[in-house]
Amino acid sequence: MKMGPKFVRIQDVEGTRKEPPRVSRTLLCEKNVGLKNVSMGVNITEVDSMIPYHIHETEEEAMFLISGKAKVFVGDEEEGYDIEPDTAFCVDKGVKHKIVNTGDEPFKLLWVYSPPLPGHKKE
Repeated sequence: MKMGPKFVRIQDVEGTRKEPPRVSRTLLCEKNVGLKNVSMGVNITEVDSMIPYHIHETEEEAMFLISGKAKVFVGDEEEGYDIEPDTAFCVDKGVKHKIVNTGDEPFKLLWVYSPPLPGHKKE
């Protein structure tokens, strides 16, 4: 049986509001399109906000900054790395990291996890 592509529009996905102020939308995952080995979504982080320090013990994470400006902090480094739109980056699994909005507009970040986070899998 031949299957066609599956489409998900960002405006059709209800976002999860988080603190510090940001919204995450899971666009592609096992729950909505059947992907078992990867999940993808978008995070929109408000001005003067951030994605706080966190660690993914078993998942690799790839990211792409679509718009806005941000600084990525990895491990215990204090300097951070400035990133601008059209920049892809990743953080090794098991490494703590945070992403701070350093611009004057919300930043939009595409994220991909492999394997998917537990919340992206069918229960």
